[in-house]
Amino acid sequence: MILEFPYTLPLGLQWPNIDPLRIVLLLIEVACVIFGIHLAFKFFKNYRTMHDSLRGSRMHAAWGWLFFTYAITTLIYIIGDYYALDSTTRYGLLEFGYLSLATGALFYIYNIEGVGIIKTRHAFTIIFSALYAILVIMVVLSVPVHIVEGSLVQYFAISFWIPMIILFFIYTAKINKLIQGKMKLYSTLMIIGLFMFVFGFMGATDFAIKGLGIGLYIRVIGDIMQITGIGMMGMFFSMLPSWREIDWRAALKTLFVIYKGGICIYQQDFQKEAKESDGMSSMMVGGALEMVKSVLQQVLQAGSLKVLDFKDKKLLLEQGEQVLVVMIADTETDSLRFLLHEFVFKFERFYYDVLKDWQGDSSTFEPTKALVKELFG
Repeated sequence: MILEFPYTLPLGLQWPNIDPLRIVLLLIEVACVIFGIHLAFKFFKNYRTMHDSLRGSRMHAAWGWLFFTYAITTLIYIIGDYYALDSTTRYGLLEFGYLSLATGALFYIYNIEGVGIIKTRHAFTIIFSALYAILVIMVVLSVPVHIVEGSLVQYFAISFWIPMIILFFIYTAKINKLIQGKMKLYSTLMIIGLFMFVFGFMGATDFAIKGLGIGLYIRVIGDIMQITGIGMMGMFFSMLPSWREIDWRAALKTLFVIYKGGICIYQQDFQKEAKESDGMSSMMVGGALEMVKSVLQQVLQAGSLKVLDFKDKKLLLEQGEQVLVVMIADTETDSLRFLLHEFVFKFERFYYDVLKDWQGDSSTFEPTKALVKELFG
């Protein structure tokens, strides 16, 4: 038997308190509130304590606001759907729920655009702010004076999520492209969780229940998708990279490929101006490598030493079968470590025959520029 949803009554008046489906829905939605607050707390905590960069802090603030207002909105929905005494009270509560979630979305969009990963010049913030202002006016006209019907406010609240969804697609695609190695897997799983959360939230609305024609069962499915999505986000949140993992390109300075005997056969400068201002010339680096060469020779072969501090920079070391690659960077990240490993593997595979009997002509390695561009951008 398919349950029909009488839209003139809240759920609390449709079912007795002991109805099994009502209890299941209520428990899942209460869990959504708890998990939403928990995730918001974790994001806000990182926002207050992390020191990677201002951009990283804003990214955490964006997600914190979104999940906090989601939890508040879900709590308002629960009160309106299960405990309101009439449909007028229910619609009034739901409208304040729309305002709550829209407020979180506005803060989310503003902070995400402020991070600077996507070059939108705050276009989404401007569009969403205009829609948010219209929603506020509609709620004001709907609740006390009833000039606007509650259902109209409901449909408008659903429609203005279009810029939010577009921004989400652009942002997640960009982030996933920047992250490398195992972090890409964690990021992908987090994105899947987000998709499940978004579709679950949409599936639990009156609009979905009416349109799909399977009654309240779609709300059960939507709630399950929400709780699963939030669970996945919570599970993989601690595994996600910090901002420096995402912004690793800005940390690159110089790449050296060192052949047997300490001969530099290839050099790539990523930031010439920064290198000069920091005094990080190739002569200094060569001198530093020569100075520690006797110490490194054995431990590098064992692969036990991967990074050295050199002034205020990091020397990331990756030992291959025939070459040693040294990357000068501002910081060490898992993404950069993964890319160095890939670089050594592809470099030695491409120049396998050359490296076996190299005659001293460095111009042979000029095609390495294409490999550098492929891996490091």
